[in-house]
Amino acid sequence: MRNPSSTPTHWVKVGLAILPGLFAIGTSSGLFQAAFGSSIGHALDGSGLIALCVLLIGAGLVRERRLAVWSFPALGVLLFPLSGILLFVSWWVSLPFIDEASPVWHAGPLVLLVALLTGIASFGVYHVYRQHRIRIPRLAWVLLGLVILVVIAGVITSTIADRNPNKAAALLAVLPSTMLWMGVILLPVAIGLPLARRYGLLAALVVVGAEFVLVDGFFDPGYALGVWTSNQAIVTLVSVIPAILFLVVSPIWVLLSRSTRGRVWGLLVPIFVGLVSVEIISGTVRPYYSDTWTWLMRAIGSAQFLVALALAAVMYHWTGRQGAAARTREDRGVLGDRPTAHDTAYEVSALRPSAQMPLTLLAALGLRRL
Repeated sequence: MRNPSSTPTHWVKVGLAILPGLFAIGTSSGLFQAAFGSSIGHALDGSGLIALCVLLIGAGLVRERRLAVWSFPALGVLLFPLSGILLFVSWWVSLPFIDEASPVWHAGPLVLLVALLTGIASFGVYHVYRQHRIRIPRLAWVLLGLVILVVIAGVITSTIADRNPNKAAALLAVLPSTMLWMGVILLPVAIGLPLARRYGLLAALVVVGAEFVLVDGFFDPGYALGVWTSNQAIVTLVSVIPAILFLVVSPIWVLLSRSTRGRVWGLLVPIFVGLVSVEIISGTVRPYYSDTWTWLMRAIGSAQFLVALALAAVMYHWTGRQGAAARTREDRGVLGDRPTAHDTAYEVSALRPSAQMPLTLLAALGLRRL
């Protein structure tokens, strides 16, 4: 029987995990400005979420002497510190030589951030797949192929929708930005891989936190929505839906689930509902959404986030199983010894796709066959 005294502690950790989401709801809804005044509200909007995430991660390191699971959403948010980027951009463009420099220099802060994250992601992938000799499961290859198809669909759709009669020039113009955007979305998946070796699917909360920042700050479904409608309730609803579903509903669902299937659903369903709902609500008041190409481009943009998260679910579950198998062998003291027939069979089954994992994830992802 489970010890009742462990239940409050469990819920406290869930509460800590959703603190960034609750804070984001307070800033997006204007609650903080109404409660504390405009000056304090604006200050909290600018850097309050980043400060809170830093405190949560630091508290987890002090208390558990490692990255705590309940700090994973906060860690994901910090991968793309939007307010910090904006502050750096404002300082960067004020430098004397920037005004007369080429437009490439104006994108310097974002390029530096992407380069830094790319380096971290490359190290994470190398650490997991070279040092631990973990192979990529077949379902992950399927999803990687789907990533390529989504990128191609985005390029083709943007090229056709472009009014430039020279479609070759339009294609060359949209191809780099589309590929860069998909790469940025995939970066958190690679960065979280080392954590997945110990924590499995729970580490995907890092990806969820990072996707929240990308959706809310860059994809920005609520951008200038007040221009097209005077209904403040619609504007507020579109603004808070990503924080509610990405940083509150998804962490609660994942942390309270005890099965692989439950955690996969907790990762995918809230994000799917969040992406679809904000586009539908926003599209009802934006007149240019009547264009079929606009809907299609926004749908492809939403699909990019979902495919990346599905890939993270597969890879993190697979990597977590490999890590658990390796730790089991270490605990049994078989590493470095001559393996028995039982140990050899166990190792082979750990290195090959098991029957349970693909069936569970395929059922959750809606895929029947590889």
